[in-house]
Amino acid sequence: MPTPQEAAYYLDVLGQIASTPTASFHEHRVLNKIRAFLDELTIPYQTDRWGNVIAHYQKGEGIPPLAYMAHTDHPAFELVAAGAPPEFPQANWTGKLLGGVSPACFDKEVSVRLYSADQTQQPLYGKLVGYKIGEKGPRDVNLFFQFKGEIPSLKGNFGVWDITDFELKDGFVHARAIDDLVGCAATLLAFWKLVQAGAEANLYGIFTRAEEVGLVGADMVFQSGVLPKETWVVSLEASKALPGAAQGAGPVIRAGDRAFTFNEQAEFILKRAAASLGGDVGGRSPQQTPIQRQLMTGGRCEAGSAILNGYLATGLAFPLGNYHNVSDDFTLEPENITQQDFLTGVELLQQAALMMAWLPDLQAEFLAKESVDHALADRLEATTEI
Repeated sequence: MPTPQEAAYYLDVLGQIASTPTASFHEHRVLNKIRAFLDELTIPYQTDRWGNVIAHYQKGEGIPPLAYMAHTDHPAFELVAAGAPPEFPQANWTGKLLGGVSPACFDKEVSVRLYSADQTQQPLYGKLVGYKIGEKGPRDVNLFFQFKGEIPSLKGNFGVWDITDFELKDGFVHARAIDDLVGCAATLLAFWKLVQAGAEANLYGIFTRAEEVGLVGADMVFQSGVLPKETWVVSLEASKALPGAAQGAGPVIRAGDRAFTFNEQAEFILKRAAASLGGDVGGRSPQQTPIQRQLMTGGRCEAGSAILNGYLATGLAFPLGNYHNVSDDFTLEPENITQQDFLTGVELLQQAALMMAWLPDLQAEFLAKESVDHALADRLEATTEI
């Protein structure tokens, strides 16, 4: 497990990324921080035509490629027009919800912060005073705001809920946007480990856009062919805590999501890494390091996009409280994960990236261990008829 100094550094990196305002189509602030971190590590990367960032660390020959994929947006809103319908006399601006948040959260007044395309400008504070659900259903939501002060241009304006940016308290991480900035931070820390170790590895880091409105960036990455088809893809997420995927019991090797069952072959390296850290997701022996494995049906993730485009894919999730900022009483609150789940997840991803260099030996060892010489096969044959 990480030293106290490493743990503090990992949480600091998470804080730098997770405290950054973001929304679908407005991820530029987060992507700038990601690029700066990669530049510091001298990790090569490219920004594709859709704005996704694809980083690649490669050292050594013949190592199968592994990709960690995380999205850089979080449910929020953008302004679309000045003014509001007459039934909302307090409102002077209309916005659009970007991402899945229960409209019940908007039955009460919500404080918000508005950001402009000019990243040096201070946020403008206001409040959400009403909403209407559109014809397309509960994700098609018009939001009506009251802002005081000049809003010079609609271009690039987006807003977030005015709640805690980032806080460490009582063993938890509390932040407005853990999903999925925690996956971005964990991927960066996997690269950091490889650079520090000078390790032989073949790791991609895929930082996507507009996941919350339909996996858009991920689909574009896979359809573009930038990733070799033999790449094993691990979708990183903070996903709603569920029975069998509890907070504090470790990160979750994700067997599937709401729509897809993931791939056992791609999952293999996560389970081998877990075993090397003292985790036993098969439940055969007590775990020294808590790590879980579960089907998590709280939503869809980018592993599904990978599968539809012909890749072997699995997932790793951090069990999340207040998923998409929605608390039990439909108040918008910071999301939360346990600090230990995060630290263990970072170590697991670092270990998996390192172990890909030994993949043939690991697979041969596993097959030898799991091969069974059934002593009762003769009796089975003898009892085909009674």
